[in-house]
Amino acid sequence: MLALILKGLLMGLAIAAPVGPMALLCLKLSLEKGIKSGIATGLGIAMADMSYGVVALLGFSAVMTVLLDYNETIRLIGGIGLVALGGYSLIKAIKDREPVKLSPFTSRAASKDFILTFTTAYGLTITNPMTILVFLAIFAGLGDDVSYEGKWIVATGIFLGSLGWWIMIAFIGSVLRTRVSPRIITAINITSGVIIGGFGFYILLS
Repeated sequence: MLALILKGLLMGLAIAAPVGPMALLCLKLSLEKGIKSGIATGLGIAMADMSYGVVALLGFSAVMTVLLDYNETIRLIGGIGLVALGGYSLIKAIKDREPVKLSPFTSRAASKDFILTFTTAYGLTITNPMTILVFLAIFAGLGDDVSYEGKWIVATGIFLGSLGWWIMIAFIGSVLRTRVSPRIITAINITSGVIIGGFGFYILLS
């Protein structure tokens, strides 16, 4: 059991660690609103990772086939979502030029914002075509010798490994918000908005 948990944790870390638009989003929200918003983002991403993990581990090949068949549609939805998010982030960062400096664990977001943040992160991750391909590649090498219960253990490990990574990113962002000036935070928010939107355009055009 321990070996399966460790395998799942390593898979979760391997999937979460590459720098991409979701990492920028997690860092941006942690800088802007505090660690709770960053964790809400990471929780949404980790839940999406676990969703694909469960589908792939339990051998729902028909589901994966359908997802691959509708790859272009999924790519369109994900790309538009990133472009919209990048544009919204950019406009908001320019408009809000004087963010209030708070402690790392103080949040500027309401409870409903956490739900929206979680939902947005989950939706953007689940509509990323690369997520599907990564899981197919990883689980192709897992083998069929793992029991049904063992597969759920691996899937749980994936969730915990991914979530652990995003909590670390959220913590780093929330600490940085007390160490840098509001002007630098605004510059980071603008830059991240541009990059996130750029990822979206790249997905749409590739």
